[in-house]
Amino acid sequence: MLNWNFLAAFTSVIGAVQNEDIAKSFRLMGFGMLGIFIVMLLIYLVILALNKATGRKKG
Repeated sequence: MLNWNFLAAFTSVIGAVQNEDIAKSFRLMGFGMLGIFIVMLLIYLVILALNKATGRKKG
């Protein structure tokens, strides 16, 4: 596990920040960013499918 000593000395309003808290927050942030990427990919794929289905016929 990574050691975040420079942030572990910080004391917030609700108490001292622990290394485990920092690791959990980075993991949660990573899941959020992954979720955003997946949604963007799905929107892109839906747009491609709609363009193929409703595209103009070349004539």
